[in-house]
Amino acid sequence: MKKLRIASLMAVFAFLVISASAQKKYTLRVNPDSGKKISQNLVMTMDIDAAGQKMVTDLNMGFDITNTTKKDNIFAFDLKYTGINMKMNMAGMDMSYDSKNPEANEFSKQMHATLGKLLENSISFNVDQLGKSSDIKLPEGINMPFDKSMFENISTVLPEQPVKIGDSWTSKTESDESGISVESTMTLIEANELGYKVNVEGKMFGPDANQVGNVQGFYVLDKKTCLTKITEMTSAVDMPEAKIKTTLKSQ
Repeated sequence: MKKLRIASLMAVFAFLVISASAQKKYTLRVNPDSGKKISQNLVMTMDIDAAGQKMVTDLNMGFDITNTTKKDNIFAFDLKYTGINMKMNMAGMDMSYDSKNPEANEFSKQMHATLGKLLENSISFNVDQLGKSSDIKLPEGINMPFDKSMFENISTVLPEQPVKIGDSWTSKTESDESGISVESTMTLIEANELGYKVNVEGKMFGPDANQVGNVQGFYVLDKKTCLTKITEMTSAVDMPEAKIKTTLKSQ
């Protein structure tokens, strides 16, 4: 009987601890270390089917992000690519580009004419305390798949109010280049010494406001800076002119 009482008390204690942890609220705010370089690697696969023509692109990119200045709770960042590797298959034809060996083939030379500018120049952008990006500046002459929309979600949009585990908030982003907007719901699902894990569910809309796709995945935010340190995301777009599936991972 005594052992049963002890087991019951331990179960009640564990329940109270878990409940208290779930009710704890967190104020999430971007707070980078000034001048500290953050190195990341991004892997993205894009599968495009346009009018029966299929193209698969695999990108592997390394880059460094550094907070340079802070003014009125707006943080200015520089992003510098350290390496870009691209493999494409279009209509059964394989093509490749490696920034470490840009003279390897004719396709590589052509790609380096534009992508090389990402290695030679920095990309600048601002992020406020709630993770909203603005004033994104790309080097001139950069073409798809590198447009400003790739950097609009360089940080995770954070909630204005403190949140507890299970709470959700929303954000909306629009791309001037593609005309596609994304309405996302973020949910805080975990908080520990490694950071904050945020689930993402989003709907994508075309210029006519009709839904054309969806996005889902998660971010892990650094516990101290609230900057994104791990991302896993998938998206699917179905439009008359093309169907596009994308997977993205970074850390």
